[in-house]
Amino acid sequence: MFLEKLNIKNFRGIKELNLNFNSSVNIIIGENNAGKSAIIDALRICLSIGKQWKDIGVKNDEDFHINVNELNAALEPIEFGLIFKIETPRDREYFQSLLWQNPDNPDDLNLQIQARYSLETNPKGNQVLRWDVWGGQNPGQRIKPEEAQLLFYSYLEPLRNAELELRPYATGNKVTSLFKEMTKYTKINEDGEDEEVELNIDKKNQLATTLQDVIQDEDWTGVVKTGESFVNEHLEKADIRKKESRIHLKLLEYKYDNIVKGVLTRKPVYQEEILDGDYNQQKYFDISQNGLGENNLILASSVLGDLKNRRSEEIEHYYALLIEEPEAHLHPQKQNSFFNYLNSLKDLGVQIFITSHSPTITAKSDLDNLLVLQKQDNVVSSFSLKNSDLSLKNKSYLSKFLDVTKSQIFFSNGTIMVEGISEALLLPVFAEIMGEELNLDKNGIELVNINGVAFEPFAKLYNSDISNKRLSAYSSIITDNDKGLIAAKDLKNDKHDIDTTKAKLIFNKLKELEIVDTNNRIINFNNDVDFEIEGYKTESIHVKEILNHLNDKISDRASKANDLEGGNLKVVLAENTFEYELMVTNRNNAITMLSIYKEMHPKTTFIAEEESLHNKALDLLEKLKSNKDKSEFAQQLSFKLETIDSLRNSFVVPDYIQNAINWVINRE
Repeated sequence: MFLEKLNIKNFRGIKELNLNFNSSVNIIIGENNAGKSAIIDALRICLSIGKQWKDIGVKNDEDFHINVNELNAALEPIEFGLIFKIETPRDREYFQSLLWQNPDNPDDLNLQIQARYSLETNPKGNQVLRWDVWGGQNPGQRIKPEEAQLLFYSYLEPLRNAELELRPYATGNKVTSLFKEMTKYTKINEDGEDEEVELNIDKKNQLATTLQDVIQDEDWTGVVKTGESFVNEHLEKADIRKKESRIHLKLLEYKYDNIVKGVLTRKPVYQEEILDGDYNQQKYFDISQNGLGENNLILASSVLGDLKNRRSEEIEHYYALLIEEPEAHLHPQKQNSFFNYLNSLKDLGVQIFITSHSPTITAKSDLDNLLVLQKQDNVVSSFSLKNSDLSLKNKSYLSKFLDVTKSQIFFSNGTIMVEGISEALLLPVFAEIMGEELNLDKNGIELVNINGVAFEPFAKLYNSDISNKRLSAYSSIITDNDKGLIAAKDLKNDKHDIDTTKAKLIFNKLKELEIVDTNNRIINFNNDVDFEIEGYKTESIHVKEILNHLNDKISDRASKANDLEGGNLKVVLAENTFEYELMVTNRNNAITMLSIYKEMHPKTTFIAEEESLHNKALDLLEKLKSNKDKSEFAQQLSFKLETIDSLRNSFVVPDYIQNAINWVINRE
């Protein structure tokens, strides 16, 4: 069995949330205060119903959801609903008081735990907490204690004190728990072979007696008795006559459970090859000498060892491991190693729930294991990549390219996707030019450089029309529409006897006539005006048809990007290229950009001053293309706009870029 669904209502920052889980590993990610810890605590509350002592519970009115949009709104009841999927006949046999059966389909069965907490006012006017927990779906179906005790979970809290929890005799020591629940062990017999020994009650008593016999010699007895007499001597003098207090000292209560409480957790100093078989030379580091990250790994491994043992011994029936922030105190490489190991535990029979806000862990996760929490307008929502509209091909692409930087989109308040480094460098300063309130960092907006035009896998995280199949944050795509682009090959036509060679000649003529510019874009073309190319009279009709067809046509690439718009995703297209649009938006923009390029290339010459902004923009584009320095130019422009107030105040951000930024921040 495994926990398939969890429903939470009115618990802390969550008004209502429905979650679907995998049978093995579940990674719950999201920004701070998105509800990750609330989910883990809801699981702890519900899975601990079989414990006599609980380390967590609902606390009066502190845990009830508050409606921040309405003053003094009534606190509605907290409700938890857990649905377990039945996988084997034993699941059903062991948990009969949790069983639910569909009245319309007797074969439709599952196991459920329902809990409800409410606040009531008693006759004295005091507010008191009331609660009820039941199995199935009908209140009154009481859960049998012996069945509740078959549910087990281990919890690793955030900012855990691993050193304290690994100390001998510490309450809840996971190493002690492991030894207490062991039912067999392996030793080397007289023949030098491994022998498995049953560790039952009699064997535990025998082991304890053997250790006690070793300690109870004359010297140790003398040491303890002497220490005891020192204490009792002063007790007799300090206490009232005839009411003397006396104490009895003993090294240890030699019972198996007490002995294993004192197991030391240490780290060996020397590698085995250095010892060369002389293990008496080994020295050890105490856990206090380890770093926090090292001790966290040891603690987690102890918990996993305990869980593996309990699972193999079938001490309980359902096992869960709840880990908050496994990245705590671990550098990225150790995060990778530890997290890869956690992912490999799918066959252990333990359902794992992990919360994290580490982009490193997110980037290394199986996408189908990710559950993204987002909080928008004080509403917490979840998004499962497993149940999204992403195809296998999309997921494959994301898995390869969702590096640490790009994985930050899952923690952001919005995302702007761009084609390349130039846009990525300049958009943050453009947002500030638009207004301080639109600062991308301050608004939690992530800028993702796709390094190309493969927007689809990222776009499908946002563009579904079904709310639970998309991220709740808003996103925009900024790209070029490539309208009017033409190539020599577009002119080829067998019917008009235009082969590759002739097509290139005609194409060059079009450039000479300034019908096609240096960037192979159609300009100065009017379909209503007679058209004839000198030397190619018979071919001119066909060429005119091609020019007319491509003149206002955006590229297939741009059209594909445009079709991605939907849901929370907006697509904005530049009429020409990014740099071109910056140039032609405002004359001051053009002056600034040309002066910067002049600084980069002092010997460069531009076209005449009286030329149009259009031609000046084409001239700059040609130079940027020829010198392959678009990214350097963008960096220089960004620096100037950030550091020179007069340039920043006179610079005008193109409308299409303003639309993209306003969409993700203001949703308009």
